[in-house]
Amino acid sequence: MDTYVKGPARVIKPPRRHPKTAGIFSLLLLVLGIFLIFQAAWPVVGWYFFVMPSVSTKIVSPLASTFGPLVRAQEDQSYDPSTWFANSGQVLAAQSAVAKAYTLTIPKLKINGANVVVGGDLKKSLVAWPTSPGPGQWGNNIIFGHSELPQFASPTNYSGIFTFLMDLNEGDDIYINSDGVRYHYQVFDKKVVDPDDISVLEQKFDTSYVTLITCVPPGTIWKRGIIRAKLIQI
Repeated sequence: MDTYVKGPARVIKPPRRHPKTAGIFSLLLLVLGIFLIFQAAWPVVGWYFFVMPSVSTKIVSPLASTFGPLVRAQEDQSYDPSTWFANSGQVLAAQSAVAKAYTLTIPKLKINGANVVVGGDLKKSLVAWPTSPGPGQWGNNIIFGHSELPQFASPTNYSGIFTFLMDLNEGDDIYINSDGVRYHYQVFDKKVVDPDDISVLEQKFDTSYVTLITCVPPGTIWKRGIIRAKLIQI
């Protein structure tokens, strides 16, 4: 008679992951996470270190003017300039035959013929403050534009057309074309203000000004970046 003897049970072990491969994979994930955090945080941190020091701390205040009742917009704040400044109200300005649409060119920022619409939609154009004087008129022509994270910004896309606005310096050129006339402005001041500082919406009628406004640091709504320019030539 044959006798069957059962041998020891065979244990199947799972494949062993090489510790070096696992370490490299973990390191890659860590580097990727750091890179993504850097991409989001650097535009804000870098702006404070490299742009903010060049902004004037002494604000040149225009002449005071009369403010009407507070106007609260119903639309999303990011698309309606009237909500960009707390307690802004409407700055009263002399109203004549103000053009409802014109174009803005800033060679240094590669902005060429951007549309400016009075009381328009920031998703579709730059927006002029409804009660400010038009191009070439005495007073302060106020224009708003969006900013966004620099890696996504384009001078032809209104969602971030003013992202690099604060790169402008004294003497830089701004051109406005309206009704066949080309107005040449030069930058003389830039500053950063809090959302409750409405001095930038006031009027001064000794000459023709243009004030460009965006949110800073780019991609946030913490502060307001202001560029002021004066008409030098028609």
